[in-house]
Amino acid sequence: MAIFKYILLIFVTILALSSCEEVVSLPSPVSDNYLTVEATLTNLPGPQKILLSKSQAYFDNTAAPKISNAEVFVKDNLGNTYIFKESKELGTYVWEPGNSAEVFGKVGRTYFLSVKWSNEAYQASATMNRVPPIDSILYQFDDATGRQSGTDKPKNGYDAQFYARDPKGDGDCYRVKAYKNDKLFNGTQNLVFFYDAAFQKGAGTDGLLFIIPIRRSISPELYQVNDKIKVELYSISEDQFNFYSQARLELNNAGLFSRPAANIPTNFYNLNKSSKLQGAGWFAVSAVSTMETVVDANKARKNIK
Repeated sequence: MAIFKYILLIFVTILALSSCEEVVSLPSPVSDNYLTVEATLTNLPGPQKILLSKSQAYFDNTAAPKISNAEVFVKDNLGNTYIFKESKELGTYVWEPGNSAEVFGKVGRTYFLSVKWSNEAYQASATMNRVPPIDSILYQFDDATGRQSGTDKPKNGYDAQFYARDPKGDGDCYRVKAYKNDKLFNGTQNLVFFYDAAFQKGAGTDGLLFIIPIRRSISPELYQVNDKIKVELYSISEDQFNFYSQARLELNNAGLFSRPAANIPTNFYNLNKSSKLQGAGWFAVSAVSTMETVVDANKARKNIK
């Protein structure tokens, strides 16, 4: 009887506490619909793209409106001009190389973006920094770890690492992208960027081999025999490193102890400071080193360090 009364007391307490819950809908400010740029121009062969759209209200989950009929061009600090023409895909502006040997970017040059649209003019600038070569991609057979596990992921397979070394000179920043059979790992958890050879500024890793968590970031899931592994290493500026840091904070800003939402910094500005249609997003130029390999069981290593 005493046990029954104890269980009944717990049930009544839970019922009383749950009855105190009330859903409260708070109004959010109306968006000013900023003009947003998405652009990472590189020294890789082929066309380069700039995407233009409008920002949306905080709780608006519809597709962002695309910006059409804009005038878009880029100049470098040597006076070269690159015209970006709108493609058939609304809001996408493309520069095409004149021949197969022509590439857009060169390390050390600064590039200036100009966008004119709806009687507004915007500008941004970025410098293409150096990037080290990728030395190798190695892999070993293993069981999936917690971060590699999931209902649609292999339970065992090949865990890969890439190897590269930060060049001497403090302040180099990078982003790494990984592909499995030409499909980019593109979740928010796959946004991997770092400072010198570690994740944080001030870690004292200038000139060192990239640390193990960075090297292993290319395996958010295990690979199988004959899978193609492709790795791209992008140079980014320290300002872009800070942009990604703030973006990740906002992407993961949820739960009981979340912070008030804040605007993410931008390097894309309206020349008219009094206009309501200001700029957002990030204009970047990156040197890229890349490597790919196909998983071969006979080439797998053991006890990779």
